[in-house]
Amino acid sequence: MQIKSHLKDLYRVISSGISRKGQLRLDMNEAYAALPDDFIDSVLSHIDADYLSMYPEYETLQEKIALSDGLGPENICLSNGSDAAIKYIFEAFVSPGDRILLTEPTFAMYPVYCKMFDASIIAVEYGADLSFPVDKFLESITGAIKLAVLINPNNPTGTLIHKDDVIRIVERARDCGVIAVIDEAYFHFCGETVIDKVLEYENLIVLRTFSKLCAMAALRLGYAAASSGIIGGLKKVIPTFDVNGIAVLFAGRFLDTPGLVKSMLKEFKEGKAFLMDKLSLHGIEFVSGNANFLLIRCHGRAAEIVRALSERNILVGGGFKLHMLRDYIRVTVSKKEIMERFFDEFIGIYRKMI
Repeated sequence: MQIKSHLKDLYRVISSGISRKGQLRLDMNEAYAALPDDFIDSVLSHIDADYLSMYPEYETLQEKIALSDGLGPENICLSNGSDAAIKYIFEAFVSPGDRILLTEPTFAMYPVYCKMFDASIIAVEYGADLSFPVDKFLESITGAIKLAVLINPNNPTGTLIHKDDVIRIVERARDCGVIAVIDEAYFHFCGETVIDKVLEYENLIVLRTFSKLCAMAALRLGYAAASSGIIGGLKKVIPTFDVNGIAVLFAGRFLDTPGLVKSMLKEFKEGKAFLMDKLSLHGIEFVSGNANFLLIRCHGRAAEIVRALSERNILVGGGFKLHMLRDYIRVTVSKKEIMERFFDEFIGIYRKMI
């Protein structure tokens, strides 16, 4: 049986099959072991045979999310992780041959979906200093583009595009009849958002996830926020009961416990400050960024340092192909004690190699 011709060359990363469990996982920007045990136990106590045997109900969670974002339930579409929301956007609005404006680098699933839906990529590259080329991106938005996509803060650069510039991009896209997708997976860590603008700009879609600060990556829950017209389009393509009921329960309880965000952010900031101080003290170059990770410069030894850390059961990101990132490893920031363990191993390896 032949796969569609445009999918033959679609490259997908396949899991190695090696479990990450029990290792210090600083490679995929998860919030490492961040939810308190008593919170988890409290949520699990509400799961019984009756709850598991019933299809999930989404209305209450949609209302809670909408309330927290200052929107209406009609402006929210839940998804099985925010990357499923990206797929909904492509299914609903992108046709073969459409042009999609991305940054280079960007979240890996955007190029994957472009290939999957037979769309063309127009890429605007970040500067050598990891700065975002606002004017060049604006100039690239024309009526020939279907989607203009920004991750803010970006992964893997950590770069933040300030709200005024994001609004300029959204307005330019609106004037050209282009949908602007602002992926805010890391917004908790910088505090800047344009989610309050989805009622003002009918072409704006904001994506969120519960996988980062909220520490629920295993539950696979995200959402899109947009005008009711766009949400109506997305809901034409979503699978029935795409989001599981346990994710719904955890997310609802999380939103009912606002103190969790404050305490988790406090731990994150302490861990980031500790790591930055240690790197500075030892004269090691790094890019702090505005997300939940740091880029550490490794002077041509990035791959070797990633490998050496993995031998000590510490996983970090690396192997970036783009020239501006080849020299760096990416380290997810967690609470101080985890950063202490990472740095104690890292500094020994770094000193031997560099």
